[in-house]
Amino acid sequence: MKKVIGLSSVALLGVLAACGNNAEENNAPADDTGNNNAEGNEEAAADVDYPEGPIEIIVPYSAGGGGDTVARIIGDALAEELDAQVNVVNREGAGGEIGIAEMAAAEPDGHTLGVFGYPDNYVLEETGDTDFSFDSFEYLASFDDVPHALFAAPDSEFESIEDLVNYAEENPGEVTIGESGALGLLKILAFEDQAEIDVSPVNYDGGGELINGLLGGHIDIASSSITAAPEIVDAGGEPLGYAAPERLEMFDEYPTLEEQGYDMDLGVRRVVVAPADVPDEVRDALTDVMDQLGESEELEEQFTNAELPYNYLDYDELNDYLNNTNESLQPIIDNNQDDF
Repeated sequence: MKKVIGLSSVALLGVLAACGNNAEENNAPADDTGNNNAEGNEEAAADVDYPEGPIEIIVPYSAGGGGDTVARIIGDALAEELDAQVNVVNREGAGGEIGIAEMAAAEPDGHTLGVFGYPDNYVLEETGDTDFSFDSFEYLASFDDVPHALFAAPDSEFESIEDLVNYAEENPGEVTIGESGALGLLKILAFEDQAEIDVSPVNYDGGGELINGLLGGHIDIASSSITAAPEIVDAGGEPLGYAAPERLEMFDEYPTLEEQGYDMDLGVRRVVVAPADVPDEVRDALTDVMDQLGESEELEEQFTNAELPYNYLDYDELNDYLNNTNESLQPIIDNNQDDF
């Protein structure tokens, strides 16, 4: 199911670049005895009997997209590390809102986790009436950092950003650009404003459905992560540009939007979360496991093989990053409430 919404140009200049900044390192403070708090966390994690049963990871998108891929890689690694059954379930719908709400409402015992693309949760909360807030979760770790891109459909008349902009200038509202989450929509709004054009966004429930919509000729352009490039290119589509300050080594054959005159640095971080109020000892057990996975060369290789740019942030680094990025996003959201 998809919904088409026509949007006008909006003012989103300059602020988006702050969203791509790396998180600052945050060292754990020492306690009165001179021991590092992380040491105590590791001891607490060692004492807790966790897990006591199967673990479920909720993904608020359809199967086949980047968020689903990340969840399954992490789920398999967790199952091996914890010697436990880990099941990944897809709860797509409403741009991620349905699945994120289910995560927030889950029993905070560490047996229900979630993986979703930040800032979907923050934008949904700030632009609608949701059953969750940013503080509904413990943000445990993040393993990737992926710029968003604009892709043309197979056999498209658009072979460059310039082609797209020229057509949209002459035919306001006719170009359909698909997206599957709040970040995709933010990028459309930013691009629409900078290019001074009107387009019609189309919402899909997940990255897999979005790509199918593009390859099936149901939309003209897809706003998705650059990691979709191999599948789209193999089917005859083309990345017109991606929102990063410079080319990534993994995708250096494709142009950035920056080098084509559009100052955009915007990406998605898939975050691993637990419901808020999870016991401290369970949270510490989970973050300890995440840190072990974050040092795994085998896990990094799995991300690379899946065309996912690997960039691990631990608990402290991730929470610093999220708080800083929330501050950058807030003015954008406040200035564009009518467009969500």
